[in-house]
Amino acid sequence: MLTRRKLLVAATLAALASRLDAAELKHWKGKSATPPIELLTIEGVPFSLTQLRGKVVLVNFWATWCEPCVTEMPSLQRLRDELAASGFDVLAVNYQEGPARINGFTQKMKLNLPVVRDTDGSVARNWGARIFPASFLLDRNGNIRYAISGAADWTSPKMVSTIRSLLAPQPSR
Repeated sequence: MLTRRKLLVAATLAALASRLDAAELKHWKGKSATPPIELLTIEGVPFSLTQLRGKVVLVNFWATWCEPCVTEMPSLQRLRDELAASGFDVLAVNYQEGPARINGFTQKMKLNLPVVRDTDGSVARNWGARIFPASFLLDRNGNIRYAISGAADWTSPKMVSTIRSLLAPQPSR
C-alpha cells in the first residue's frame, strides 16, 4: 500500500518529469559574440572552447549541489553518446567546485563528458548563466543559436531534432 509520503514523492517526480519534457530551447537573442571559455579541466589541463570549433556544442553550466543539474546529467551523457559521431559534443562547465568533488560526482554518475572548472564564476557571469543549469547550443562556427535556463530532457525528440538541424550540412551559398 502506498503511503502518503510515497504518493507525494511520486507526484513530485511526475511533475519534474513533465517540466523536463516541456523545457524548450529559445532562439538566442543575446550578445552576438560568443564569450570565450579558457579554463582547466578537472585534470588540470588547459582547455579552450575554440578546441571544439567545427562541432555543434552544448555548453552546460552546472554544479553538484544543483538538483536540476544532477537530474539532467544522464540525458546529457546519452545525447552526447548518440550524436558524437555526427560532430556533436557537450562541454560541462562546473561552477566553483573542486576537482575531488567533481571527480566523485562524475564517477558516481558514470559520466565521461568533458568537464572544465569555472573556479571563480567569471565565465558563468560572462555567459549570463544566473540560474543553474544553464545551457547554450552553439553551431559549428561557434555562434550561440539557442539557450535554456533550467533542466531539460536532452534526449526528448524535440531537443534531438533541434540539435540535428544544426548538425545537418548547410547549403552552400
